[in-house]
Amino acid sequence: MKASHNIFHAAGFGKVAPWVDLTNSEEWNGFGKLTDHLANPRWLATFLKHWSLHPLPSKDVPRRKLGQLRVLLRRAAEKLAAGGSLDPREISKVNQALKVAVRQKLVQDQNGIRAETVPVRSDWTWVIARIAASLGEMLADREVERIKVCANSDCRWVFHDPTKGRTKRWCNDRTCGNRARVRRARAAQKKKA
Repeated sequence: MKASHNIFHAAGFGKVAPWVDLTNSEEWNGFGKLTDHLANPRWLATFLKHWSLHPLPSKDVPRRKLGQLRVLLRRAAEKLAAGGSLDPREISKVNQALKVAVRQKLVQDQNGIRAETVPVRSDWTWVIARIAASLGEMLADREVERIKVCANSDCRWVFHDPTKGRTKRWCNDRTCGNRARVRRARAAQKKKA
């Protein structure tokens, strides 16, 4: 599991929020090749472990529901990156994903006692709700203003822009940014010729 954990992080996952990782689980390599990480049980296990999402053991992973949520989250990311907001229908769909039975529980640790919300059943419905909640938390914290979609049309990786001016255009300047510079240089050379 450690090797898959390292690959997960090296590929850029695990940095922002569960909703961003699920969105990027349909990954374009920058050259137009698609990888669907939801079809990879090791990627999925690493994703769940990294974000402390622990469904009851089940052979039936709801890939269709995860895929539907991924489509919704991709659309949300693209709207947010363009400076837009979610429409009422999209908010309703996120709220549907959040609809899960929970209860309050007191937890004691070295810092004292705190109330914690826990699911009535720790199943995939809870995992899907937690992923959707991570988008809601980012919306509430106004952190979505830093959400960007890579300007490389063959990549479209969703990322968090940490720059002060929020000017970052590429998920990775050394890969997608460099490819864009090379394309511009080649186009300029062709124009001159």
